[in-house]
Amino acid sequence: MVSADRVAGSLFFLIGLAAAVEGVRLDLGTPSQPQPGFYPFLAGLLLMGLSVLLIVQDFRGRSDGAEPFLQFKAQLLALAGLVGFVTFLRPLGYVPATAILTVILLRVLEVGKWWGYVLAAVVVPIGTYLLFDRLLGIPLPSGPVDAWLAF
Repeated sequence: MVSADRVAGSLFFLIGLAAAVEGVRLDLGTPSQPQPGFYPFLAGLLLMGLSVLLIVQDFRGRSDGAEPFLQFKAQLLALAGLVGFVTFLRPLGYVPATAILTVILLRVLEVGKWWGYVLAAVVVPIGTYLLFDRLLGIPLPSGPVDAWLAF
């Protein structure tokens, strides 16, 4: 019988491989001058590496097997949060849409207490905005709230 970890590892390996191949197709550039395919390529390599680790753990018998990660209701809430993020990213802007998504995902994963959600809802979107938009020069959607925050 094939374990769930082996199946998931194989599936995610193929997804990582597809991301890496598409990254190469988009042009990688260099680490100092990344092109559109650079980050998908790196993400694909990382996903493939983690997938191999999962498969190796399963073969060695160190895997926990088929423990459920989330309940169905939580999966639907996470999916709704991602759909809402994509839907409201342009009208709201990156910072507020990411803050809302952060709270939803932390709630789904049941990570921490309410004050941790609030802290993450401030730190994650502002930190990633500063990293990508300001430091790396990758423009992110801005909305009416971003203008109030003087970004």
